Amino acid sequence: MDSTKIQDETEVPGIVILTHGRVGEELIRSAEMIIGKMEKVIAVSLGAGEDPGDYRERVSNVLAKMPRGSIVMTDLFGGTPSNTAAVLSKDYSVSVISGLNLPMLIEAVNLRQTLSGEELAKAVEAAGRDGVKNILEILRQQTD
Repeated sequence: MDSTKIQDETEVPGIVILTHGRVGEELIRSAEMIIGKMEKVIAVSLGAGEDPGDYRERVSNVLAKMPRGSIVMTDLFGGTPSNTAAVLSKDYSVSVISGLNLPMLIEAVNLRQTLSGEELAKAVEAAGRDGVKNILEILRQQTD
């Protein structure tokens, strides 16, 4: 790996969101409604019909500006954004996690001051899983 591609590892990790369409951009807006403005959180949207090689180049340009230990979150495992992140993770010091949801993004922003790399990815994955709830089942349990 060319160490000049990534900035110094003492910086707060960045968050790169890779999605089909503009889902990532909207998740950023939604998170900012809840926790306020977020720094170093960037969405790279895959356009309909976009060439995967062009998309990979755009994502690579963003990752080149991110500090070591940054995290890439994708919408769908096995999709072009996820596959792009997996390929580029060989060239950049980033963790990659799929199944992006709003709790994951908020957790990543809140924890990146103290965690990075795989530790951050594990915490974000747990937040994503914990954020999925069957609301009616919870309400039924509370009334029993």
